Amino acid sequence: MFEGVVVRGRDEVHGRIRELLLRLGAHTGIIVLLEGAPGIGKSIILENTRRIGEELGFHLAPRDVSLFDTTQQPGAAYYWCARQPDGQPLLMLADDAQLAAPDAIRRLAWLPGLLSARPFCLVLARVPGMGGTELNRLLTTASTQVHLIRLSPLDTASFEAMLGDLLGAEPDEPLRRAAAELGGNPRLLVDLVTGLRAEDGIETAGGIARLRGTMPPERLRTTLVHKVRSLTPPTRKLVQVGAGLGQAFLLADAAKMLREAPGNLLLCVDEALAAGLLVESGDRLRFPGRLVWRGVAESVPPSVFAPLRAEAEELLGVSAAEDRESDSQSERESSARWSRLTSTEQHIAKLVGSGLTNRQVARDAMISTHTVNYHLRSIYRKLAIRSRVDLTRLIHQSPQ
Repeated sequence: MFEGVVVRGRDEVHGRIRELLLRLGAHTGIIVLLEGAPGIGKSIILENTRRIGEELGFHLAPRDVSLFDTTQQPGAAYYWCARQPDGQPLLMLADDAQLAAPDAIRRLAWLPGLLSARPFCLVLARVPGMGGTELNRLLTTASTQVHLIRLSPLDTASFEAMLGDLLGAEPDEPLRRAAAELGGNPRLLVDLVTGLRAEDGIETAGGIARLRGTMPPERLRTTLVHKVRSLTPPTRKLVQVGAGLGQAFLLADAAKMLREAPGNLLLCVDEALAAGLLVESGDRLRFPGRLVWRGVAESVPPSVFAPLRAEAEELLGVSAAEDRESDSQSERESSARWSRLTSTEQHIAKLVGSGLTNRQVARDAMISTHTVNYHLRSIYRKLAIRSRVDLTRLIHQSPQ
């Protein structure tokens, strides 16, 4: 997914890693712990670290020598290290450490001894705080030799520069605005551009790339929905209920909706923050961008999301109304698009949105199914949508 992609704005991280490798002592080792949300670019940093290590004369562990692979012979990584010449600096990389099985981590009892005996650098990448008790115990045991590097979302300038790289042209303002709603996550930006291209949603002329497709493209939508569904059930419920409250919400309000004490949701909040689906904003939790919020909202069936929003207003009153200010612009845009339809198209759209098939709509409106199809194509074009699901969601959002 990131093959050939250059993530801008990471010079400081690369410089820090180079500095740590240069400072490695003749008889001491270190662990460099890279932490960041999924899609933030940890794997790319690891590949760049491999190149830095080669430049500095490190022996790199072969890619097929895995620190956490339980199908390999026990101690394969240790035996590789033991076979290297004394005094030779060694570098080993391990991605997605949070997925390592507890048994695989327990096999690393030799690691603290190696770190105190020779110039060895282990670079681990993981989602913040994830990995379970065994991994955290290992890191605690070697805590004096662990150097933590946190990967934050890209700043605006780096993100826009990366957008231009991916497009091979200067992005127009709508493309810039769309990218700004992704919370600085490189993977989501790649999926935005790749998805738009797959749907012929970008037009490039005169060195300017212009948005002409609908947002979000299916590839980005799928990625965001998958991110939500990969959460544990309690955390998934928290972020989906939070989406019903708006782009920003109080944990206390979400707790009311979930009939839970706020303290019972702390682990869920930690998981959502680590996944990059929520960020802290003062006393509120916030989705890092409008497109991220929409992706979470669209992971909820429209038939459920509409009553969820209604329940939020009924239960929380003014609080819910305040929280929904952040997405009122989206509703106004939906209303404006709805007004483009003729009265016949509006009638057919409502019938389709209520769940009727084309044949049932034709019978209700006393027209042919061919005419229904003709009107639907016009409706999709005017509303800038692609499917019946999009139409149903737009009807729920519209004040019509």
